[in-house]
Amino acid sequence: MKQVTRQFILWYGLFETFVFTGNIFGWTALHYMLRQEGIYEDACEPRNDTAHYANVTDVPSYNLKGYRTCESQDSILNLAYTIGSFCMGSTSFVWGFLLDKWGLRNVRLIINGLITSGCILLSLTVKETSFLLFPSLILMCVAGVPLRLANMQIADLFPERRSTVITLYSGAFSASASVFVFIKYGFDAGLPWEWACFLLVVLSALMLPVTLFVLPADRFGDEKGGLFTGKEKEVSSVAPCVWGTYTYIGDEPPYHRTTTMEKKETKGKSIQAAVSEQGKPEEIPLRRSLLSVSFLLHQYWFCWILLYTIIYVGTLHLWAERTTTDRSEDALFSEIYGIFQISGVFLAPIGGIFMDWSIRRVSKSEKLDPSDHMIQVLRSCFWPMFLTTLLEVVAQVCKFFNLRSAIYVSIVSVTLLRAFFISIGTAYLRIRFPAEHFNRLLGIMSTCSAIFCLFQFPLFIWESSSRQNVLYVNIFDSVCLVIAMIHPLLLVATPLQRYFLKEKSSS
Repeated sequence: MKQVTRQFILWYGLFETFVFTGNIFGWTALHYMLRQEGIYEDACEPRNDTAHYANVTDVPSYNLKGYRTCESQDSILNLAYTIGSFCMGSTSFVWGFLLDKWGLRNVRLIINGLITSGCILLSLTVKETSFLLFPSLILMCVAGVPLRLANMQIADLFPERRSTVITLYSGAFSASASVFVFIKYGFDAGLPWEWACFLLVVLSALMLPVTLFVLPADRFGDEKGGLFTGKEKEVSSVAPCVWGTYTYIGDEPPYHRTTTMEKKETKGKSIQAAVSEQGKPEEIPLRRSLLSVSFLLHQYWFCWILLYTIIYVGTLHLWAERTTTDRSEDALFSEIYGIFQISGVFLAPIGGIFMDWSIRRVSKSEKLDPSDHMIQVLRSCFWPMFLTTLLEVVAQVCKFFNLRSAIYVSIVSVTLLRAFFISIGTAYLRIRFPAEHFNRLLGIMSTCSAIFCLFQFPLFIWESSSRQNVLYVNIFDSVCLVIAMIHPLLLVATPLQRYFLKEKSSS
């Protein structure tokens, strides 16, 4: 393939990833435009005398275009956001299998149809056709996952820079939350809603000729040198592509092998060879890892942090409305959040780099036996996981205060949190559990986290029902966060980790 073609595919794929794979996470800006257009305005009570609302909390207000806005309308819009977020993570397995079976071109043709259909329906979503919002978001979110997985294969065109390309595309996914912010700029400047969304239709239509005439029918390059080799070629290994950074993790140990360790490995391999002559040892059952305390704690930690980032986006406008009565300033918070997500292009690799550095820093000692060495490696995971959780702590503390400065600080914290926790959470699985369980555990964790995201809607209803309930929701979130904090803290509890490892070895 010519160099010019390779470069075009690289940058056009990056553009596709930025525009279509994660734009649902720019919900704050999209929510603002939907309310301005009177979407689901019918859910609000009609204009009446004020006595009618004397004892009613859901009193409709009026936006800049004269449409009513109220709690009931917000609830319906947030339900659409919740369903879209769920669709982002619940279909990764299906699309992975289809990519392997049908090839790149056929899957991308389906993707093109879904994205274009979703964008058309969104552009047709006006006050009279509010019901089109749900199918439009579902189609766009379902298609975002396979597009991200398909575009990750572009890294095979640059084998010497494969990790750089993967990191770049992961950052583009994080930055995708800013797409609706840019559309909102045009909307505020007077661009009609229909034409603002029609721009997405045009961009999605451009995908078709590229799919048919530029990209290969099956896959990029030779399978042997592809992105996923060996065990990593299994579909479940690409599940992290749904939510954030994908870090390629090979079959080699995730730490530096010293001279002593290599000698022990050589001795171990000779013993394994002798054992293999007598018969293959029985594989450790998956349920041993799946039902272990370590995995259950990690599953909860991962699910809660992901759910919190989705809750934050879905309730940011409620917090802004409690902080200021100026609707233009309310919209400014949405814009700032979206603009900050662009930094994901640069922040995405930092989490994985920090995790790798922490592990290698403690893996250079030649005096430790394998058991003690593994404990040291697990302890090295403490700081990356603890600091990641601490970012959520900062954001959660800010939510107790209805101050502009608190919102700004929380936006920075959540931006860093979104960029870090995926790569750190994924790397921990590879370090802590048997290599043959990695793909399946990762797939289970990703699927459970997608289901966990559905709790965003009841929490939104609870918070939006009254100002008094805001305090209760924040206390509930704080309790859940304290439980999540147990996981990284146990990593420095050496006796417990020694017990867990002994249990793992005896299995």
